[in-house]
Amino acid sequence: MSKKIVFKELVSIEEAVNILRNVYKPSPPPIREVPIKHAYGKVLAEDIISDIDVPPYTRSIRDGYAVRYEDVIEAREDNPIKLRVVGSLEAGSNERLSISSGEAIKISTGAPIPSGANSVVMDEYVVQQGEYIYVYKKSRPGEWIQFAGSDVRRGEIVYHAGTILGSRELGVIGGLGVDKIKIYDARPASYISTGDELRRPGEELKYGSLYDVNLYSITSLLEEDGLKVTDLGIARDNIESFYNKINKGLRDSEIVVLSGSTSVGGKDLLFEAISLFKDAKILFYGIKIKPGKPTIAAMIGDKLIIGLPGFPVSALMIYLKIFSDVIRDVNMLPPRKFTSLEASSGYYFRSIIGVRQLYPVYLKRIGSKIYFYPIKTESGAIATLSHSDGFIEIPEDTLYVNKGDIYTVNLFGGYIRPSDIINLTSHSIALDKILSLFRRRYRYMIKSIYVGSTGALIGVREGYNDFGGIHLRDEKGNYNIRYLEDYNVENAVLYHGFYRRIGFIVRRGNPKKIKSFKDLIRDDIKFINRIGGSGIRVYIEHMIKRLSNDLGIDVDEIRNKINGYTIEAKTHSAIVNAVESGLYDVGIATELSTVGSQVDFIPLDWERYDFLFNKESIESKAINDLIEFLKSDEVKELLNNLRGIKVDSNYMKILFD
Repeated sequence: MSKKIVFKELVSIEEAVNILRNVYKPSPPPIREVPIKHAYGKVLAEDIISDIDVPPYTRSIRDGYAVRYEDVIEAREDNPIKLRVVGSLEAGSNERLSISSGEAIKISTGAPIPSGANSVVMDEYVVQQGEYIYVYKKSRPGEWIQFAGSDVRRGEIVYHAGTILGSRELGVIGGLGVDKIKIYDARPASYISTGDELRRPGEELKYGSLYDVNLYSITSLLEEDGLKVTDLGIARDNIESFYNKINKGLRDSEIVVLSGSTSVGGKDLLFEAISLFKDAKILFYGIKIKPGKPTIAAMIGDKLIIGLPGFPVSALMIYLKIFSDVIRDVNMLPPRKFTSLEASSGYYFRSIIGVRQLYPVYLKRIGSKIYFYPIKTESGAIATLSHSDGFIEIPEDTLYVNKGDIYTVNLFGGYIRPSDIINLTSHSIALDKILSLFRRRYRYMIKSIYVGSTGALIGVREGYNDFGGIHLRDEKGNYNIRYLEDYNVENAVLYHGFYRRIGFIVRRGNPKKIKSFKDLIRDDIKFINRIGGSGIRVYIEHMIKRLSNDLGIDVDEIRNKINGYTIEAKTHSAIVNAVESGLYDVGIATELSTVGSQVDFIPLDWERYDFLFNKESIESKAINDLIEFLKSDEVKELLNNLRGIKVDSNYMKILFD
C-alpha cells in the first residue's frame, strides 16, 4: 500500500476509539497474589469478604466509666448519682467483667464494654471519691459505645474486584486481618522511540541531536494505565531497525507503543515497517484532529501497535484522548478521570474551521476566577510541554476562541496550580535568577514565557501579561518609553531596571578578526540575527542605519550584504550555541549568556533592561511582593555579582505611570 493513499480516509476521535474497542479485545490480565504492602496502585482481582466483625468486640470510644444508663438517668449538676466502682478496663484487656445496678467500671478508650453496661459517662462529668463516683450528667443508651460489627459485619463484601487499591483501601483490608490479596498483574508493553536525532537522557548530546522527551512522559502514562513497560530503546531511521524493534516488542509484550515516524515524510518508516508483518492489519492511519493527524493503530496478530506523533505535547494529548481509556478498560481499570476545571479565555485567538483542535494552554488565577491562555510556541518544542498546564478541545465549527469564552481545561496532572504571576518577557538570565530566588522565598507560581520585548509590551497592553522585561532602544539612545507610546500601552508602570553588556559572540580566538559592524558585510562572514521584536534586533537595526550613513550605502543594500541577516534566533543562548557549534561566525548577545560556553565575547555597548508591569496586576499581593523584592538590597547585590550586569542609583525608579 502506498503511503500517499493511507490518509485518504481520516477518522474522528470517536471513530478511532470505537474501532479500537471493537477490535482489541485481549483476555483479562494475569492474576497474582501479593502482600498488601506491594499492592498500592494495583487493581483488586477478587472480592474482599470480611471474616470478622469490625470492631470485633463492643468497645468504649471515650475515657470514663461504664454504667447502666438506667442508674444515671436522673443525674444532673445539682443531683449527682452515687455509684460504686468495681473494677477498671484498659484498651487491649481481655478480662470479662460485669456490673450490676448501682455499679460502674472505670474504662479507657478502646477497652471492651463489660457485661451489664449500656452507656459510658465521660470523665469530665464524674468526681471519684474513694471507691465511689458521683455522676453529674445523665447519659443515653449506647452513648460513647461502638458495637461489634458496627463498621464491618462478618461476611460483608468490603471491596469488589476491580477496585484500585490506594492507601485507604489497603488500610481497611489490613484492618480485616488480611495480609495477602490477589491483584491483576500489569500487562507487558514495550516502548520504542524513533529517529536518528534522539539521545537518551544521560548520554552525551552531540550537535544535531536531541534528548528524548517522550520516553518518560509517555511511559509514565502507560504505567498509570496498568502496563508494565519495557524500554526497547530508539529505532533509527532505517526499515531494518524499525522492523527489529517492533518484532522484539511483539515477542515480549502485548502492546507496542512508538512515538515519532508516523507521518508521510521521507524518513517516517513506521507504516512501512508494520506492513512487513504478514498478519498486520491497519486499524486506522490518520485522525481528523490537529495536532496529531498522522496517528496510527494496527493489530499484528493479537498484539496492538500504537504509533503516536513525535512532538511531545501532540503525543501526550493524542494518547490521552484516544488510547488511554481503551487500555485502562482491558486492564480492569476505570476510565481515566481527567483533573479538569472550567476556565475563561483570557485572550482572543484563532482556530481552524473543519478541524477539531487540541490546544495546549496555561492557567492564571485572577481574583476568584481562572483564565486560560494559548501556548503559541512550536508543537515540537519542549517549552510547549513545560509551559502547558493542560489543553482545551476546540470543536470543528469554531473559527475563533473569544476572550471570555468558557472551556473545560483538561490538566496534564493532578497537582497543577494556576499561576499567580504571568511573566511574558524578553529573556534574561539575570531575571531568571531573581525569579528563582523570589519563588523559593514566597512560594508563588510564576509562568515565564520568552516572547521578546515587543511581545511583553503587547501582553501588558492586552491585559494577559502581569510583567515582563523589555530593552527597546530608540534612535536617540533612549530606552522603552517611546515604544510604550508607539504600541499604545497605557495600563502600565515602567521601572528602571539594570544594565547588561551586549557584544559580538565569536568563536574562540576570533579567527575571522571581527571587530565592528562593518565586518558583518564581508563575504567570508556568516552572521546569525535576533528575532524581530527583540531588543537586540532593534539595536542591530539602529547600527545598520548608522553603518548605512557612514558608508553612504542604502539600508536595504546593507541588509542584503549581511550573510545571515534573515536567519533569526529567539534567545541569547541560541546565538551562543550557533557560534559555538561553528555554523555561524558571529551574532550579538549578552555577556552573561556566554558563561560556561566555548566562545569569545567582544563588548559593544551597555543596554538597559527595564521592568514593565500591568497596572491592574499591581493591585495583587503577588506583584506587590515582587516589586518590593526587586527593590531589595539582596537583589541589587545579586545583580552586581553577575558577569556583565550592573545597577545604578536609578534602579527601580518609576519611569512611566
